[in-house]
Amino acid sequence: MTRKKVLMLTQNFYPAIGSAGNRMKNIFQLLLRHDIDIEVLTIEPSYPNKNMYKDRMFWDDEEVNQLSNRITRIPIKSRKFTNRLVSRLFFYLEIMYRFLIELWKRRKDNIDYIYVSTPPIFIVLSAFFGTKLIKNKLILEVRDLWPDSLTGVRAFDNKMIIGFFRFLEKKMYAKADTIVINSIGFKSHIESKLKKTKPIVYLPNGPREKEITISEDIRDGFRVVYAGNLGMAQDIDRLKELASLLDKNEIHFDVLGYGMKKNEFQDFIQNENLTYVNLHEPTTRAKSLNLIRNSHVSIAFLNDEEVFSTVLPGKVLDYMTCQTPIVAGVKGVAANIIHQHQTGYAIETTELAPIVEKVLELRENPELLSTMKKNCLKVIQDEFLWEHNIEKIVDIIK
Repeated sequence: MTRKKVLMLTQNFYPAIGSAGNRMKNIFQLLLRHDIDIEVLTIEPSYPNKNMYKDRMFWDDEEVNQLSNRITRIPIKSRKFTNRLVSRLFFYLEIMYRFLIELWKRRKDNIDYIYVSTPPIFIVLSAFFGTKLIKNKLILEVRDLWPDSLTGVRAFDNKMIIGFFRFLEKKMYAKADTIVINSIGFKSHIESKLKKTKPIVYLPNGPREKEITISEDIRDGFRVVYAGNLGMAQDIDRLKELASLLDKNEIHFDVLGYGMKKNEFQDFIQNENLTYVNLHEPTTRAKSLNLIRNSHVSIAFLNDEEVFSTVLPGKVLDYMTCQTPIVAGVKGVAANIIHQHQTGYAIETTELAPIVEKVLELRENPELLSTMKKNCLKVIQDEFLWEHNIEKIVDIIK
């Protein structure tokens, strides 16, 4: 049987921090192990800023470092406009343009599949052009229901442009041969946009087997952790209020955050003299997981918009990977998993008092905490290991 050739198109790739970059790295590595000839077309890591990646600490996967001949990283110029949305638009348009040039160069490379990850939608437009040139099949990975998530964080509300994006969204689903989703909550939405049925494969985020370790007892007081983006979707005001409440209860609160609200949160800690609250600098996935493992309870919440009820946040899976029970202000898919597998508490409210109440309850009930830790480990091993789930994509390609 001829070895299948795949070209992955993605904005996010190792060593970029965040669940998207880690996800694409895992797919890349595991498809290679299944004897699939895969190459990656991506951009130079730049989030939250390019200079951060000059530190070799972030380039900590030697296996991927040795495969640099399979990874093409496109440099993207940083254009500053007074309007942040205009800056982002030019950023995405340049990615699309540069990817188109690369696809033109590869038009005779006998690529069997283009595997493209969205958002952003502009990379998908490049992939459409690529499939016309190369006459291959398109696997579309949907990590977010865009543009719904754009309106959900109230970042953009121009009805004409949103309408145009919705038109592109329908085209995107229609042109894909196979659609991959990272949350089962996306399936019904995508099916409603399709005129004819096509394969939709659920491939969730999760850990690699090597990332699973049995948690040891934590000796340094009672610790709570929050990991993730300090941006618009995560309500920064709620995080501030939560930090104040935990500090008053003398509970150590570690925040591993990055994003445009990071400095605002750091100033808040200092101005309010919150001695039990620490904001940590962005670091590698391995170090992030260690910080989570050294916590008793984890916190998650999203902006209270309906679009986010379909999302399964990567950090919820990271928390369960580290056997750190969750107290979450979430609803929908994430809440269902937490309830069903008894890995913590999911509270469908924007109020902070019930969340803090559950944290205090777990502090006083180590037996319940221990049971939840075991439940976290079980659900991860049963449903979310990459080594098991990658078979779904291998079956499509081979």
